[in-house]
Order: sequence, then C-alpha cells, then structure tokens
Amino acid sequence: VSLLPYPPRVREAVVSTQSTGELEITDPRDMVYVFADDKYIGKIYRAVNKKISLPTFKKLGLLVENMGRINYGPFLHDYKGLVGDVKLGDETVSKGTDWNIWSLPLNNTHLAEFNDLRSNPGPASLMKGLFTIHGRPADTWVKMSNFDKGVIFINGRNIGRYWPVAGPQKHLYVPSVFLKSGQNEMIMLEVSKMPGSTGELFVELVDHPDVGSCEESPEIDKSIFDY
Repeated sequence: VSLLPYPPRVREAVVSTQSTGELEITDPRDMVYVFADDKYIGKIYRAVNKKISLPTFKKLGLLVENMGRINYGPFLHDYKGLVGDVKLGDETVSKGTDWNIWSLPLNNTHLAEFNDLRSNPGPASLMKGLFTIHGRPADTWVKMSNFDKGVIFINGRNIGRYWPVAGPQKHLYVPSVFLKSGQNEMIMLEVSKMPGSTGELFVELVDHPDVGSCEESPEIDKSIFDY
C-alpha cells in the first residue's frame, strides 16, 4: 500500500472460461496480492517469487503495490506496475484480455462506509477502530504484532506503512500533535494476512519505539541489491 502520491492499483479481469493452474507475473513491481473470485490466494513479490498456484476461478484480481523506488545501480529506472506479462500456464492473459484498472489513492478514507465486525475479515480489508485518550496526549507508537503488512491512518493522517516481519522498524511513530484528548480514530488497511481470530484484531499503543535490528528478514531476498 503505497504512501502518496504513488497509490496502489487494482487490475481485474474476467476470463472467458473457468481457469486453473499457475499464475506467473514476469516482472512485478513490487508486491502483487492475488485474488481468485474475490478470495485472497497469496502474494507475488519481485524479490522472492513470481509464480503462484491458483484454484479454479472465473475472475482474477491483482492488487499491485508500489513499495518505493530504487535510486541507484541497474534498477535506477524502476518503473512500477506489471511491467512484464501476466501468464496463466502457457497463455499470456495480459494481452487480448479486457482488464478493469483503478487506483486506490487512500487520500479519502474518511468517505469509506464501515459495518460492525461480526467475523474475521480477509486480507485487503479496511478497518476502523476508536480509542480514548484521558488527559494530555503524548508521543505514541503503534505496535502491529498481530498484523502483517499495511498502512495506518490516525485522525485522518497517514501514519505510515507497517511490515513488522521485514522491519527494521516494528512500531509506527505517532506525534502527540496528531492525537487529541477524548476519542480518536484509527483506520488501517491490512493487505496480506489477518490474525487467526477476531479476538486478535487489535493493535497496541505503547510509549516506546522499536526500531528493530539488522538481522536478515525471511521476507527479503537481499540478492536483489547485489550488483
């Protein structure tokens, strides 16, 4: 989920017959979240994998996330989106298929309509919660240990992207001036993986940062930076 002004884009196509097999994106830029008949299947990441197995489906949806630009080396001209082909087996579906494409600028989350949560939502869900501050607000950090990857808004302000497993930053910083005494609003878009139960659908507001460590992350293939 991109920080403005580089919004993520959704590409959606309806195939002529029911399809199944292996989806390949030859040059994804950067993370692609794959949906088959509106059900989340998994993700393709340029530094890790470019293929994913699909069940039988009629409608294919791809949420494409721009994760920032590389500004040196052979990737200096780091164009974003689906730069290469989209293939189902041996068939190139990015050519000759009608795609619906739209962006998610995420600059109007206050216009979203929310329903009471009665079950655990799937990935790519926009959620809203309220919290109350008694007294004078102080600098705060948001701990996202129950979630995987996404973006947070507090009182209409884009706080930033979280990706704890990749790090190094684990907590997101919220300046005191972004908060207010009384009721505050948090909106978050989780794009990758939800907690296992509704009882784990919470974040923690803490009084200290966690900037992580320099340990290798299982999410990142560092060879992409070897020139």
